[in-house]
Amino acid sequence: MILAEFWDLGHTLFRTTPETFPVPFFAWNALDATHIEIVPSFTMANPPPTAPVSLSGLTSLNPLRGRVSAIYTASVFHLFQQQLHLARALAVLLSPEPGSMIHHRLLEKGHPATAFSDDKEGMFCHSPDSWIELWDGMVFEKGSVRVVATPVNMKMDKSYERRIGVTDTDVYTLSWCVTRL
Repeated sequence: MILAEFWDLGHTLFRTTPETFPVPFFAWNALDATHIEIVPSFTMANPPPTAPVSLSGLTSLNPLRGRVSAIYTASVFHLFQQQLHLARALAVLLSPEPGSMIHHRLLEKGHPATAFSDDKEGMFCHSPDSWIELWDGMVFEKGSVRVVATPVNMKMDKSYERRIGVTDTDVYTLSWCVTRL
């Protein structure tokens, strides 16, 4: 869960204030159109509006559509059954400028027996091939992005096994990046 209190704790931890670090906290629901309406992704031929956006007054992410050059999400996609919708919500935020990217890590394709979620039936993860196919053709127009997806063995130790119930020390994540061409 994302809570504003964590943002406030960050100010304490890093000895900042809203004045010295004026990046606002905004909790949003990627599945709610009032927070982010999915529209066709912007392109260089169809760029986003050029009017400036004030971050401090945001009540939704809609004004940021087509304006974000780098998006990082950590361990999120496997929590959603609506992964295509979530991907499209992030894609609509991405700037059409070449080099704009979305980066993430997630588990291998399928319903893993040693899932990191209490809802093991609801967890679905992708293989490198299925993840590339999702982004290059389903989310973005085929050939308009470069998708790199590499499995990485996290090699869990026994203490991790005891904490979350993972019985296999070979747990794979998928390190990936989607970059506009």
